[in-house]
Amino acid sequence: MDWMNYKEGLEALYRAGFTKAEITRLAHLRRMYIQYEQNQTPADLARLRFIRWLVQNGKLTDQLA
Repeated sequence: MDWMNYKEGLEALYRAGFTKAEITRLAHLRRMYIQYEQNQTPADLARLRFIRWLVQNGKLTDQLA
C-alpha cells in the first residue's frame, strides 16, 4: 500500500467519526496483522483462507446450533 492510499484511508476513518486514538489503534492492529501473516507458513495460510471461505459461504458461524 502506498502512502497516499494509506493517508486517504486515515482521512476516511476520521470523517467516519473515529477519534485519533482509535485510528492509531487500528493502524497498529493492521501492522500487527500484516506481520502475523508474513510469519505464517503456506500451509497455515491455506488453512486460514479455507476457514475464511467457510465463514463467507455460511458453512461456519459463531452461532451455537
